[in-house]
Amino acid sequence: KNIVSIYNLVAHQDVSYLHTEPVKVVGFWIALEDATIENGCLRFIKGSHKSGVHRRYMRNPDKSSDELLIYDSPAPFYQKSAFIPVPVPKGACVLIHGQVVHYSEANRSDKSRHAYTFHVVETKDTKYSEENWLQPAEGKSFLHLYKN
Repeated sequence: KNIVSIYNLVAHQDVSYLHTEPVKVVGFWIALEDATIENGCLRFIKGSHKSGVHRRYMRNPDKSSDELLIYDSPAPFYQKSAFIPVPVPKGACVLIHGQVVHYSEANRSDKSRHAYTFHVVETKDTKYSEENWLQPAEGKSFLHLYKN
């Protein structure tokens, strides 16, 4: 996040965007700079990884619609007080279970908070949804980090 950013990441589950059956999504969030409460560190709801998938962001099944991507339900309400801030030092890697509810607040400090993030999906005995917004190019597949 840039210095004094008004950008606030909405609370979400990564599996909302990268759905698999069963849920086998893990986010890797690597702090390129210290992530503090002041500059918008990640915040999590403890135990939310056990609460199921709250909603999905997906390709619109209505091909006649102008909306290519839709949510399958309204945004869930999360009590702000339920979120626990998790400050981490530069170089830390935070692993995020696909169902854990998380977000980050706006950076209101004079220090940036950049991070590198990516997601890994287990392929063995797992189906990556064809409804996901992100799909490999036609005739291609996603990069496999290892074969199992």
